Amino acid sequence: MADRSSVQLRTKMLGALIRQARLAAGKSLKETAALIGTSSGILSSYEKGRKGISLPELELLAFQLDVPMRSLTSAAKAEAQKKPDFNAPVMVSLRQHFIGALVKAQRTEAGLSVRQLSKSTGIPSARLTAYEQGERPVPFAELEIIAAELGHNLRDYMDTRGPVGEWEAMQEAFEDFRRLPADLREFMRSPEHEAYLRMALRLSELSVEKLRTVGEGLLEITL
Repeated sequence: MADRSSVQLRTKMLGALIRQARLAAGKSLKETAALIGTSSGILSSYEKGRKGISLPELELLAFQLDVPMRSLTSAAKAEAQKKPDFNAPVMVSLRQHFIGALVKAQRTEAGLSVRQLSKSTGIPSARLTAYEQGERPVPFAELEIIAAELGHNLRDYMDTRGPVGEWEAMQEAFEDFRRLPADLREFMRSPEHEAYLRMALRLSELSVEKLRTVGEGLLEITL
């Protein structure tokens, strides 16, 4: 069974990171709360670790503050870009229902009852049922425990198709680019090398057999 004190500690640590990100962005509690469709009082509870933030709210918070999910401590910001208009409370509600339905499907697939999952996670059965039905948001720290018990990870629950998911994918792509050696970054930045990059992309889509044929053809030309 999961240790409840570890959940509380994780919640407090996450709250501190949320506050750091908000202050680094120069935003007030009221302003930030409005961006994720909640009140300043609830956001304050998240930051102080008295209440656990849910994954959809955390995703939207990272999106609105231009801070990648995996690096909330970073004060660096991505290039400013216009955010699409959407109804934050509706968006969060839809994501809560999606996550609840996904948890239920994964629990059923694993052959576990609500009571069995409750016993292994330490989360009351009634609360788990409310999570699965989308009637109650799943705190981030508890979702981590549920995911682990069901043999999944948090990435399985993250937004991948909406505006937040697209933004996060762009941030990851940018981080991957930054990790490349300097000479490769410089090569990729040059417009005159686009043809080579497109050729590499096409080659990566070929089967091993076709690549072997291409290689043999190049050898015949060069020999």
